[in-house]
Amino acid sequence: MKRVILSAAALAIGGFAFAQTPQTITPIVQQTSPTAAATVGGNYSNIDQKGIGSDAKVQQQGTANASFIEQTGTDVANRNSVDVLQWGNVQPSISGHLNYSEIKQDGAGNDFMATQQGDENEILGLQNGLDNAALVQQGATSPQQAQNNLAKVDQDGKDNYAEVQQRYDDNEASILQRNDAVAGVGNRSYQDQRSNPNQSAGQVAIGEQWGDNNEAVQIQDSGSPALGGGNHAEIQQGDATTEATGAFAQQVQSGATNEAYATQYLSSDESYQEQLGTDNKAVVEQNTGGISSGGNNLVEQFQDGDRNEARSDQNGNGNTVNQEQYGQDNFSSVKQRYGQDAGNMATSIQDGSLNNSVINQQSHGNMSMVDQTGDGQTSLINQNNPTTGAAAAAGGYNNATVIQRNANVALTPQTRRIAASKRHTF
Repeated sequence: MKRVILSAAALAIGGFAFAQTPQTITPIVQQTSPTAAATVGGNYSNIDQKGIGSDAKVQQQGTANASFIEQTGTDVANRNSVDVLQWGNVQPSISGHLNYSEIKQDGAGNDFMATQQGDENEILGLQNGLDNAALVQQGATSPQQAQNNLAKVDQDGKDNYAEVQQRYDDNEASILQRNDAVAGVGNRSYQDQRSNPNQSAGQVAIGEQWGDNNEAVQIQDSGSPALGGGNHAEIQQGDATTEATGAFAQQVQSGATNEAYATQYLSSDESYQEQLGTDNKAVVEQNTGGISSGGNNLVEQFQDGDRNEARSDQNGNGNTVNQEQYGQDNFSSVKQRYGQDAGNMATSIQDGSLNNSVINQQSHGNMSMVDQTGDGQTSLINQNNPTTGAAAAAGGYNNATVIQRNANVALTPQTRRIAASKRHTF
């Protein structure tokens, strides 16, 4: 068994800390103006358009091409539009390789679509204003192998939409959306990465959103565990500068050794994580800035496979965590702190063998339910439990239920909850 099961005494001391800090990828800075240094020997295209209602279209075939497009000034009724295509099969000759596309749009209602086929290509898109849309596609089916590509989209404003689709393996996608308005219409981002077994080293998806009412979805599909995995997904919604409420995050991964991290800053946020495969990790942190205030957040974590790990950490009141794990040697952890105004709720369902569930709840009026089917299970619940720097409230009024059933006994197992694998489409 991979994980060591600690004694009850050891588990009771202060709960668990997160095992790993999520990696952070710093967005690269876009060039202030096109330079010849951006090219590496191929063709070069530069389009600069001023005013409203402009269209730009670039098609480049082959290796080491560079395209720069800048559009300034528009409104929703007279949109500017960009369409870039850089293509070519990687095999049998080297083509569709080392291409670069940079797009800048300033105003309202702009949209661009950029498509690249092949390896080691790069797309950078920057949009300033309202109601903008960006679509990036890198890779296709064989023979456009699409390895080691990079896509970055930066949108400043609200009611924007960004989508990145990447195919094959070892690609990286980053979306940054800045909505400085405290209230109002948020932004939406969608990242879809699908891998084939050829040299699969795992995809990376990073999504960061500022402001209220944002939505982020990340899909990483590596097929069965035998076909790869090693994907990394990360969503951050809000920070100390721009508090965020009403956020929605969803991460779906298949394969082995995947990691998913979601961080949401304040209240009325939802986070859904689903992992199919082995040796995966899912982590959610909510109300990271509100501490004792704020809450009404929801976490749903679903894992099907062996040696998986699910962790949820919530501050504030009226929060809910639902965790489901199917397989053996899985580990789940819930930490809910404060809750002085309204209690928190945690549910852990594990079906298999040698699984381990830990729930730590601070303050009063909390509810915990653990349902484990199989043998060799471990469950630990701490309620009204003080942690460093935050004393528990004097009251209690907590409720805890633990159900452990041996798989050899004829008892009806817990039914899988449909909500745990909620699919969200825009």
